[in-house]
Amino acid sequence: MAWNFSHSPKYADSDLQVTLPGGRIYHLHAGVFRRASQFFAQFLAEDLGAVLSARAIKDGVKLRYRIDLVGIETSNAHFVSRAINNMGHCTLFNSLPDLENGKVPNEKLKHYDNVFRSFYNEELDIETRNLATALHDCMGMVNIAENYDCVAAIRESVDVALLRQGQVLFKSISQNPVQWANFACRIRSPTIFKDSLIHLVGKWKMLEEDEHANLDMPIIEICQRKHEEFQLEKEAIELRILGHYSPKMQKAESDNPGRISYANDIYTWMGLSLFRQWFSQNICQGSNLQAIDGGYSFYLLLSKGGPAYLDHVQREGFHLYFPMTKKGKTVLENHLNSYKAEVQAFVAPLMANSTQLEFQDHNRPNHLLCLDVGENDYPWNAAPNGLEAGMDRDQLHFG
Repeated sequence: MAWNFSHSPKYADSDLQVTLPGGRIYHLHAGVFRRASQFFAQFLAEDLGAVLSARAIKDGVKLRYRIDLVGIETSNAHFVSRAINNMGHCTLFNSLPDLENGKVPNEKLKHYDNVFRSFYNEELDIETRNLATALHDCMGMVNIAENYDCVAAIRESVDVALLRQGQVLFKSISQNPVQWANFACRIRSPTIFKDSLIHLVGKWKMLEEDEHANLDMPIIEICQRKHEEFQLEKEAIELRILGHYSPKMQKAESDNPGRISYANDIYTWMGLSLFRQWFSQNICQGSNLQAIDGGYSFYLLLSKGGPAYLDHVQREGFHLYFPMTKKGKTVLENHLNSYKAEVQAFVAPLMANSTQLEFQDHNRPNHLLCLDVGENDYPWNAAPNGLEAGMDRDQLHFG
């Protein structure tokens, strides 16, 4: 059955009537509500439904429950149950919810309508002209779902609605990972949380103190653990680079290499020495994994190779102490570039993009995006019993 906000759905086999302010009446199924929500599992328990008479059943009457939404104009909106007699009729003559000054808060009604749509896997009525409006509608749904313990039932619908924003969403996540990580936990969205976590860990040292504080505690613990693991991975890569010898330099003992054999490789060894001096100086200066950007700028240079670092201008200082002919300088440069090309393979994994964000070299985010995120890195999997306790709804502010 197609849903339309102007025309409430009516299922022929409905046993539940849901009445919202303004006379909006839904004919739905108590079983669907029970499966979607722990709250409704109790509120619409089987033994609380009307016991229909044989005559009512023979006449095809199905209605056993009626619930009305009241207080929607306040912060205390809630459902009340109305008695149904054995003929399937409401015993209260006029039980439509009162309206404040005759005004119906259509926006809130729309959010309830969308929650019901999610119960039936129907397409949501979400304003999609931009991310802000889509997020506003989704947040309205989430607030309602949390009150009635049915976030799991709306999660996929909200996730799909936001993911339809495509690169606009992923750009926003890259700019506001704290807020999006908190929101992703509320709806338990793997896609949104994964991207948020990658950006958070990538710029962990760049985050302001208040940004750290605004993260929910389960997320902080995961970020700290992933950051420590990531630091160890980067350290291992740096050690591999420092200990790397080009295959062109290596000798086999069976070749019985002598002094002349090693002397012929003098330019290769000089290139290696020059690279290691530059690399070690950068480590001593804290440009590597200890840098505020997590080593991003340093690894970016290494990934580019060639003239990106140790170009002919920088090498002139070296040649002040070790002068060479023009041809000698060219030979050294070739050996150095060859070594740089080998180093590129070591840092290539660090420059990978594990997010959904698309970008060109000129607008790449200034932090690493290669973090590996697994199922155990989602807070609802890592700490299923303590997740909600650490969440603070009031901290969800998107800039």
